[in-house]
Order: sequence, then C-alpha cells, then structure tokens
Amino acid sequence: MRILIVCPQEEDVGGVQNVIGNLTRYLTQHGHEVLYFHAGSSTWVQTKKSSQGIPTYDLNLQLPFGERSWTISLPLFLIRFPIALFQLIRIIRKNRIQVVNVHYPAVTGCYFAFCRRMLPIRLVTSVHGADLFPGGKPLTEYPRALRLLLNESDRLTAPSRSFRDDVVRVFPSLDHKALAIHNGVDFDEMVSPAVDRDTSPLNRYLLCVAMHNEKKGLDVLLDAFARIGNSDPYLKLALVGDGPLREALEGQAKSLGISGRVHFLGRKGRSQVADLLQRCEVFVLPSRAEPFGIVLIEAMACRKPVVATKIGGIPEIIEDGKTGILVEPDNPKALADALVTLLKNRDLQSSLASAGYDVVVKTFSSDAMGAAYESLFEKVLKDRL
Repeated sequence: MRILIVCPQEEDVGGVQNVIGNLTRYLTQHGHEVLYFHAGSSTWVQTKKSSQGIPTYDLNLQLPFGERSWTISLPLFLIRFPIALFQLIRIIRKNRIQVVNVHYPAVTGCYFAFCRRMLPIRLVTSVHGADLFPGGKPLTEYPRALRLLLNESDRLTAPSRSFRDDVVRVFPSLDHKALAIHNGVDFDEMVSPAVDRDTSPLNRYLLCVAMHNEKKGLDVLLDAFARIGNSDPYLKLALVGDGPLREALEGQAKSLGISGRVHFLGRKGRSQVADLLQRCEVFVLPSRAEPFGIVLIEAMACRKPVVATKIGGIPEIIEDGKTGILVEPDNPKALADALVTLLKNRDLQSSLASAGYDVVVKTFSSDAMGAAYESLFEKVLKDRL
C-alpha cells in the first residue's frame, strides 16, 4: 500500500509523534510506502526528509477565517484555496496514494475531505484526545471544516474504547465507522543508550511524565506527595513536561514545603525519558482525563510498577491490583495511600511490574498497533461504507 500520513509538525517528544513514528516503522518494515504531510506555512509545496528519512511534504492550507480580519483572510482564502488543493491533489496522484491517514485532525484537514470526494482514495482519521476534547472536555460547538473531515472519513480510530465511545456521544453519526486501536510501545526505544542518559541529580524517585495542565492532575500528585513525606523523607518526585500550570505547580510545591524534594525537569527527549523511566522506583499518572495514557505502557515496558487514576482509557491498560494500582481521580489521600502501600512492599512492586510487562508484550506492542492499522487500511481499500 501507498499511505500518506498527515501529522502535526515533527517533534522529538509527544504521544502523537510516538504513535506516528511506531506506525511508520511497522508499515515500512512490512513493505508499504509511507509519506508524510504537514500543514505548514509555505504557499508552494516544499519537500524534505523527516528524522526517520520519510519523504515529507509541507504546504500552507489556507482557511477562510483566521486571526486576521475577514476582509483580509477571506480574499486570501479564495485565491489560495484552489492553488493549495491543486497541489495536494498533485501530491496524491504523483505518489499514487491509496490511503490518507490524518492524525490529530485540525480544521485544515477539510482539504483531505475534498480530496476524498475527488479522488479514488480512502480516508482514515485518527483522533488522539486533545484534538477533539481540549482540556479533556468536548467543545460546545465544533468548526464546520472539522466536522466535514470526520463525516467524509471512511473510518475513525480512537486510542481506546472509552474515548471512542466519548467521541460517538458527541458525533452520533460516526458510530458505524468508529473503532478503537490501542497505542503501542517500541520496546527497543525504551532501552536508553548510556550516552543519552539524563543527568538530573536523582537517586530514589517517583516519576510522572505529563503536560503541566489541569487535566493531568499534577496538583493532586503534589498534595499526595506531601502526605507521604514523613514515611519516606529521602524519596524525590520528578516531573517531566511543561505547560501553562508550571509556575502555579512550583508555587504549590513551595507552599506545601516540598519544593526541595520535587524536581521540575521540563521537556525531555525520547531517550532521556526512557532513561528516567528505567531508573525510577514507581511511575505515577494522576490524570483527571486520559483518552489512553501511552506513557503508562512505556513505564510498564520498562518493568516499573505504576499507579494511575481510574479514568478514561486507563482501565483498558491496567487491571487494578494485578498489573498496577488504580485510584479515583482528584483524591490525594487515596493516591498517597496507594503510593505508600507500594513503596513499603517490594514483593508487590515486583509482581505488578512483572505482570504489567507481560500485558504490554501481549497487547500493547507497536507491532500489535501497526498490524491493526495495516488490517484497517486493507479493509477500507476493499470495501466502501
């Protein structure tokens, strides 16, 4: 198959880029041709190579309304729309694309809806969470351009059954073509090369890798960590990530008297995250909303015990008491109690880590994810809804 993957601008970190990278590796290893497309800033199509060596097209997909006044943006759209659409059609025809897979859809994705109407291609849209539910909650109204993309898609994938159902509740017309494909982890990527080790001055620590925003619940984690201070005063908490609440979280740690034991490490590259995962005692994710939680399966792939909240797609990953510990969200006491129980019981740590690793190998590998996408692409090429 010849597949065009439409993705956000390339970064070294981020769950969506992880999924795309793992999917691309699987598809190329199994004989399929993959190309990337970014909705960039150039009026005329630009070509380059991604960090994986994948041919990548960059093109500005003009929308009728934007930050400029409509008196400027609308005339620009009327001029640029046919030019951009023509170039997009040319890319698809030149490369004999059969399937377009749009990840983390934005309003610019409507261009591919028009391509789907005009060309003999199949369109699969993959939603990941914040693309449709920013802040963990649905919008009161969605842009018409985004709804056009979703309606024209042959299939819609979500990273968990829970999030798939959430999407269908907002868009009931998508029920017959929406399905869940769990994200997967590349085990080789979790083995961090020594030269890329993180240099943070940490010995014994809990680890959380998450955006510093409301839905990730880091304020709850800080409250919980303050509660367990007396039981283990030498334990540290490492927070990887950044976001709009970082300053507030740093202030909270100071007010709780734990700022000396909480390390705000900022954003880290993939190999550094892998190294931090390999060296932590427990991985914790206190989310208020979580469509999937790919960092959980990464921690489990590193044979680490995990504590997380019973929310969204997380229970599809973790079986409470067998492959990890689940607590209710927004409950710092329950989170603290779970962490203390785990930290005091080495046998429990070992059993959870071992069982967690086994379930990731069996269910959440990047190969399992890639095979599911491959099967879906083959299916949409054979039949039409």
